[in-house]
Amino acid sequence: MRPRAWYIAVGGAILLAIGLFALRFPVFIDGYDQWGWQVKCGSGFAANLTQAENAAAGGTDFVGSCQDALLTRRLWTIPLIAVGVITLVAVLVAATVSHRDEDTLAGDRGTS
Repeated sequence: MRPRAWYIAVGGAILLAIGLFALRFPVFIDGYDQWGWQVKCGSGFAANLTQAENAAAGGTDFVGSCQDALLTRRLWTIPLIAVGVITLVAVLVAATVSHRDEDTLAGDRGTS
């Protein structure tokens, strides 16, 4: 495998790691509940709208804001993860195919 392929694989792994870490971190909105805590909506993996439902006082729609914040987080992290995975799979497939071709060529040289 060429050194450039290693760099591409490392880049894909970094994209994958950044996307997964970003999904894991909690999502907050710019709203506070009746006790002064910032409203937490869960993480990119799973929504937790309990605090938003309980804090919905005074006609504010914290649940809708939380859903929008979660959607925004997922809209940029899921494509980032997909690009990382596709890059890693492409490098692995290319490495497998090139390794098979090298073995075939080495076998042809040995019989001559």
